[in-house]
Amino acid sequence: MHLIQVSLLFILPGVICGPLSASNSVENVVTLSYQGNNHARPIAKDIAALSIEFCYITDYLGDIDYPNSLSRVLLQNIEDIAGAPPVIRIGGHTQDAASFCATCPQTLNNTFAPGNDEAIAVNFNKGLFTVLNDNVPSRQEFIFGLNFASNDVAIPLAEVEAAEKYLRPCRLRAYELGNEPDFYGPSQRPRPWAVDQYVAEQEQWLDQLGSKTGKGFSIGALAQLPVWQGNFSLAEIVALGLPMKIDYTVSLSDHTYPYSRCDPVRESQVSLSGLMNHTALVEFFSQWTPEIKAANDAGIPFLMGETGSVSCHGVQGVSNTLGAALWELDYMLHGATMGMSGIYFHMGTPFYYSMWQPVPHNGTPATVYPTYYSLLFMATALRLNNPHIASIPVADTSLAIYALYNGLPSDAARPERIIILNMGVFESNPGGPIASVTSIDVSQLLGERIKITRLSGPGSDATSGATFAGQDYDSGRPSGKKVVEKAKGVVAVRGSEAVIVEKY
Repeated sequence: MHLIQVSLLFILPGVICGPLSASNSVENVVTLSYQGNNHARPIAKDIAALSIEFCYITDYLGDIDYPNSLSRVLLQNIEDIAGAPPVIRIGGHTQDAASFCATCPQTLNNTFAPGNDEAIAVNFNKGLFTVLNDNVPSRQEFIFGLNFASNDVAIPLAEVEAAEKYLRPCRLRAYELGNEPDFYGPSQRPRPWAVDQYVAEQEQWLDQLGSKTGKGFSIGALAQLPVWQGNFSLAEIVALGLPMKIDYTVSLSDHTYPYSRCDPVRESQVSLSGLMNHTALVEFFSQWTPEIKAANDAGIPFLMGETGSVSCHGVQGVSNTLGAALWELDYMLHGATMGMSGIYFHMGTPFYYSMWQPVPHNGTPATVYPTYYSLLFMATALRLNNPHIASIPVADTSLAIYALYNGLPSDAARPERIIILNMGVFESNPGGPIASVTSIDVSQLLGERIKITRLSGPGSDATSGATFAGQDYDSGRPSGKKVVEKAKGVVAVRGSEAVIVEKY
């Protein structure tokens, strides 16, 4: 049985010294203690992943002989820490508008309709595979999105044949046939269009595509929330036997965004404080339990294959903030406790939920947003041989606390690391409320000698100024002196901060 006891105490300010403590506030002290066995689950080292809209892949990675230097170094930073950069899925709506064109002169050519940030037609030649081979770190892998919406199997066949000819096998983790097929309209599939038609077509198409490659396929990429999807679900896809019928299913995936700005009603509901609410996050993702169980019962990893804070490309001041970075961390860590194996955060050049803008756009320079720091944090936290994770419940709802173990813990095991996220909203405007500070006593779990690696910044709403271990990555490379703090059993965490705590 898993029991982690938590005592919540209140003391007068100044008794415990912590960074950025408010002089006129009451400081919380949370004491963590451990009893009994722990039902920890494995957490994939590559759980933090990226999804890039197909039409923007050359913005992010550059062209032949002209790699995007910012993206290259940002990906390399993660490889330097974790041994491999985040897996990149090349997909989104525009994978279903793309086709291989052997005679086209441009590596990638997009056709945009006025007012639409997603191309309505995409052509690419063999040069795209040269870009994927050469413009990335040594261990970069991709999930390559194929066009299913065209309703013409010849199009993805040509894409697979080109990839097999020009893309190095080590670069390809899997193919993905179709983006959000449960949302296909009448122009993409005749009515009726339901899960049984989807399964029949996927089986037929994948038999043909699979004959061209030894690589596997990621199945699903479904968009609808489980509470609304009915039987067009991964659970039903598994029940209908698709993963077993094709021998090369490597993952099953859903997509989601907890907020949306696709219409005025939903846009009015978007808020940074709502995004950062840990209780709301846990409740929102509980609806995926049947989907994850179906995948895991079939022995297939579950991916949240495209995700972000606010659908229809995010919101300035919400999606590109330090608060959103903390939400990403909470998402990944809690998702792992549910059985998610990969979480693919979507990006596109003009999209506010992107972790970085790779090139100048609409008068703004290439920019690294605080959300990129969630990749640095996770890469550092998961530097264990066999990481396992368990949530530590606490009474303070502004805190999300997780224990990381090296291997499945025994009755007497203590965690290797404690992850503490203070989801308290702290706005960075001068003269605003002073950030509250919570101190967490971890001495019963980690001992008195602890070291702390901190993700911080000016405030929840900050779109710049983030630091990890005291360093900023505004230029792509770390700048400033690396700071790993030392303390005696107690760590102070301000609102809108996250820390990795371990023994030293």
